[in-house]
Amino acid sequence: MSNSVTVSQGNTFACTFTWTPGATGPADLLTTTITSTVEDKCGTQYPLTVVKALDGLSFTVSYPGDTAEWPLGLANWDIKFVFPGSTVSRSEIFRVNVIDSVTV
Repeated sequence: MSNSVTVSQGNTFACTFTWTPGATGPADLLTTTITSTVEDKCGTQYPLTVVKALDGLSFTVSYPGDTAEWPLGLANWDIKFVFPGSTVSRSEIFRVNVIDSVTV
């Protein structure tokens, strides 16, 4: 999995992920709490919407608006998983490069 994403300022932001069960983890994500936020280079946070598939084997993370207000440059993005019956959580961390659109 890549740990960086590039998005043109003003576009929509959405990514779909597939969950592959491991030997020690949950078989699916149906009872796992998933949250996600992008934090831009100025420290402004943009909460993202997480929608799990009905089978719990994939999920989509999206920003409900467009990215027009996101400043150009590098931002941080994380996806946090809190597994049921456990105080253990796990985060996936990405860098988001917000670039200017060239073609009008």
